[in-house]
Amino acid sequence: MIRLCFVLLLVAVVTPVYAIEFVAVGADDAALPWDQAELSSRFVSIQADSIWMWDITTEADLTRGLAERGGFALYAGETGIDTLRTTALFDGDPTTYFDPDEHALIERSSSILVDLGGTFNINRVRFVPRLDVTHRNRFLQEFSLRAAVILPLGSSGIVLERGLAHFQAPNENTEPVVDLRFNSMSARFLQLTPLTGRAWEIAELEVYSDGTVPQGEYVSVPLPARQSTPVWGQVRYEGGDLAQAPFVVQTRTGPDPHPVLHFIKNGDELVPIDAASWATTLPGLQGPREPNPEWSGWSTVTEGAVRSPALNRYLQFRVSLPAPGTGLRELRFEYSFPPIARDLAAEIWPRTVAAGVETDFTLSLAAEMKTSGAVQRRDTGFRQIEVRTSAEISRVGRVLVDDEEVFATAQIEPGVGLSLNLWDRVLKDGSFVQIELTAAALRDRTLFEVRAVDRRSDLEDGQSVAYQLAREADVDVSTPGGGLIVDLDADGSTGANELLANVRLHSPVITPNGDGANDALQVSLSLLKLLEPVRLRLEIFALDGHLVRRAVDAPHNSGNLTLSWDGLDDAGRVVPPGSYLYQIRLDADASKARHHGIVSVAY
Repeated sequence: MIRLCFVLLLVAVVTPVYAIEFVAVGADDAALPWDQAELSSRFVSIQADSIWMWDITTEADLTRGLAERGGFALYAGETGIDTLRTTALFDGDPTTYFDPDEHALIERSSSILVDLGGTFNINRVRFVPRLDVTHRNRFLQEFSLRAAVILPLGSSGIVLERGLAHFQAPNENTEPVVDLRFNSMSARFLQLTPLTGRAWEIAELEVYSDGTVPQGEYVSVPLPARQSTPVWGQVRYEGGDLAQAPFVVQTRTGPDPHPVLHFIKNGDELVPIDAASWATTLPGLQGPREPNPEWSGWSTVTEGAVRSPALNRYLQFRVSLPAPGTGLRELRFEYSFPPIARDLAAEIWPRTVAAGVETDFTLSLAAEMKTSGAVQRRDTGFRQIEVRTSAEISRVGRVLVDDEEVFATAQIEPGVGLSLNLWDRVLKDGSFVQIELTAAALRDRTLFEVRAVDRRSDLEDGQSVAYQLAREADVDVSTPGGGLIVDLDADGSTGANELLANVRLHSPVITPNGDGANDALQVSLSLLKLLEPVRLRLEIFALDGHLVRRAVDAPHNSGNLTLSWDGLDDAGRVVPPGSYLYQIRLDADASKARHHGIVSVAY
């Protein structure tokens, strides 16, 4: 009998665990409350579940919303500070009033201190007594009015920093209705101080907004990821698309919770110390505060993604709230693990080019990766590269990995950049990728932002995307220096400050007869260095100077474009044969550009 023995070999396959995690601030149970996450703020109202700027309209009386905003009114005199014992000042009823003589503990010289409950831009203050015959002469004749954004420390003797009005003999006020108008200024607190012992009363005290608020800012404490080397990715908030949000979010990242280093003086030596201890140190012993060189600078979140360097455990954010009524309940910063690469570095060459001229560039990317050790700690590599730039990319040429040309497909998105998909995943430690492309730089300091992309299978959500930005570095030994910013050649033919360049007339003669050959005037040009759309015009004049047709009149941004005139006048009629003057005008805020020439019309 032949016995067959089978050996069952069990092979354990360890699958990397990919996950999208997050740190958040806001109302969610998994988030840190806003009031606990605050490092500093300016002009922002803060509660545990939200931050906001109070909504306000032009010429609104701000005293009407004191209670809702948590504002108050106090009196300050020789007996100290106490709350006013009447709401008559702000009730909108001209028959009710506040009179210090009716309160035993309030002197006629007591100041009224008003907290508006938020900082607003104000341009008018008005106050009046009762205006009947008996009381209209009990108005303030000698007084000062001051304002401030921050209340000075101390419980008595308060004097606010900025004077709005001062009436004192022999120049006392003579009008029962005091209506003070002034240039808009930011204020939260107002102090009205009588400067005489004369009797007075106020029936209504009104403070008016100009409809705007100073820009608010909220800065968070550094927030830690659970992993030591996270790949920071998408930013989400309760309103949806962050690109459409009425506020701006910026981030910076670092390896520790100290974006700013604090020192105290020990003789001639500076000793590091934590921020809380530094704040309580005697001023003479306080040393400098310096940016931590291990932390990145502030970067604005764009396209809903963190632009600060990945692989740093701590992230700090700040939010700018520019308009009244702007609010925010939750911010969530997603990150993934493991990293795409231990280090990504990139450079573009050449880095100085002629403005608006198509140039052949080489984009080089070096990747250092952890490819050994525990599976879940290995870098994942990447199969996609994204390049974000304002330069106009017209062509993507060869793609090389370690000096060998590889198959890749590219998708160019005008005004945004390109996405490159590689056939094989880049995973080897020390991989060197080069992308040849043709593009025209249209503004000085054109950035080529490079990031590797890894689309992963997530055990929880099924699909996730990790982004990792490349830092600037000299990665190609054949080109000097290293960077991702391209400058315009100041010595080129376009000139350092020119907005309009590379103007080219396709044909000096047009024949608008509908035969498809030279039917229209066509002028190609480059618009340079425009940070926002600017009005561009193409106008056609007869030689005697009268306007025949305004063929183009629309805002345009930086770019290469072609303007056209179809040979018709403003009434839609074909113009007579002859010579005409065409003029191109570009009107920007700081400067203007002009170009003109002659075109002939024939049949």
